[in-house]
Amino acid sequence: MTRSAAKSAKKIAVLSVTAVIFASNQAAAEQDLAPSGSDLIGAVTQCTTIAADAARLACFDAAAARLSAAGEVVIVSRQDVQQNQRRLFGFNVTGLNPFSGSGESEELQSISATMTSARNLGRGEWSITLDDGSVWRKTDGVDVLFSANRQYPVTVRRAALGSYMMKVANDPPFRVRRE
Repeated sequence: MTRSAAKSAKKIAVLSVTAVIFASNQAAAEQDLAPSGSDLIGAVTQCTTIAADAARLACFDAAAARLSAAGEVVIVSRQDVQQNQRRLFGFNVTGLNPFSGSGESEELQSISATMTSARNLGRGEWSITLDDGSVWRKTDGVDVLFSANRQYPVTVRRAALGSYMMKVANDPPFRVRRE
């Protein structure tokens, strides 16, 4: 082994030991902070950027230890998040919804579906069921022009102050709330 190769090997060994010590201390400190699942996965993916084999292995070992110490970690696909956002659309569950407020995906602004049934409740109120199983109640005085016995394309969108507007076919939109 040449002298420069020996120096390089020594530097790699020192860096590896330093990385292991740093990673161990960091893992211990971060366990106390209860890192989120995305932080834990981010730590694993950051290890892939390390060129030196020993340092990369030390990084993966430290990240694996953090994952193991975290207990149950669940990875959710974007498709699952989008499906759940659609299923929860219209409910005021932002405090309970783990799929919103993360800053990683935009909040769903509208849904499109098909009206499968509508029931006149009297006093201008209607109960409208969509093909996704959601039930909406008409809450304003706008007259509806649709027939309760037909299926229509429907769009429900967010409106001002947490309210929702439904548009059935080409009729004027009206206010609704999710039931």
